[in-house]
Amino acid sequence: MTTQDYELAGVQHSYYSAKVRACLQYKRLPYQEIGANIETLLNRVIPATGSQQFPVVFCPDGTVLKDGCDIVEALEARHPERPIMPENHQLKFIATLIETLADEFFAIPMIYYRWIPEDTKQWGIGMFQTLLGKGVENPDMAALAHQMGETVSTEIRSRLPKVGLDRKEIQDKAQVITKEVCKLLDEHLAKTPFMLGDHPTLADLGMMNAMWGHLYLDPCEPSMLIRNNYLHLNNWITNMHSSAGISNQGELYITDSLIPLLRYMGEAFATMMNDILAAADQTLPEAEAGAEAPAGLGRIDTVLQDTELSRPATTYTAWRLQRVIEAYQNIPEQQQTATDNLLTDIGFLSVCQHTPTWRLQKDNFKLFVASR
Repeated sequence: MTTQDYELAGVQHSYYSAKVRACLQYKRLPYQEIGANIETLLNRVIPATGSQQFPVVFCPDGTVLKDGCDIVEALEARHPERPIMPENHQLKFIATLIETLADEFFAIPMIYYRWIPEDTKQWGIGMFQTLLGKGVENPDMAALAHQMGETVSTEIRSRLPKVGLDRKEIQDKAQVITKEVCKLLDEHLAKTPFMLGDHPTLADLGMMNAMWGHLYLDPCEPSMLIRNNYLHLNNWITNMHSSAGISNQGELYITDSLIPLLRYMGEAFATMMNDILAAADQTLPEAEAGAEAPAGLGRIDTVLQDTELSRPATTYTAWRLQRVIEAYQNIPEQQQTATDNLLTDIGFLSVCQHTPTWRLQKDNFKLFVASR
């Protein structure tokens, strides 16, 4: 490894590592993917961040970056060449909206395919055991990795009732949403090379989280659907996974083909977004300014598209929605009417025009309640 290399602690099957990997690739930054086996987690990730969650990026100057959206933002600031954030504030906002939808909301139907069908569930358990033990020579550590793989998968499966995936109607809805989003993505990418025009942006990086680890790599129905039927989407996925070879030339724009995709995602997730913001309005103003924010906002009664769902709301998701709202607020006045018309059409206007009674900020990997 040279002194200029970044190190990515993540795995190919991780939902949230795909965005970071694609960013490092597209920016043509020298990096090594060091995996996330049990030794990496215990000896490097946990001491550096206080948790076993990845992706984590170890920078050449000793800085440690955690959380995909923060990692990408930091890499953009460090290496503004080959930018992933559009200069146009309207496009910057749309890219942030798509990233948040992919990270925080499309993850719900994604979970179904890995952890509900019996064959993919057993595959998922074995996958975790294999990755945690990859390259581990110490027999005691290898045995611990095997045990930890079962523990991690059990812990993930225990969360399924929290998002309603123990109910058949939510399982059915998850499948419908996933297949329709793949179809609409394929139709969009038949018209334009990338999400917002001629070269990748944050919107593409975020959507890679949704497409790569859980759908394209897992032995699930949508994986074969993409490979056999949605060739434009298939081509985009493979290009983004090796995006160092993609040109950064051309224009960025919104095509008509993007509207049906955003409209469908608005139908699926906008009500849930509004309900999470409302829960934050009820909970966060009571916290003392400067205090660490509570992890949860309580349970919300909401819907996944048109199906009723009761689930916990998290402060982290409220923070991600705050980022969307702030990106909307930065749109210049001359672009405001056109943006509002678009948001009315796709169903996100009330989310973006929400005025939070709170503000969150992140410091040292933790969320704090900020003074307004």
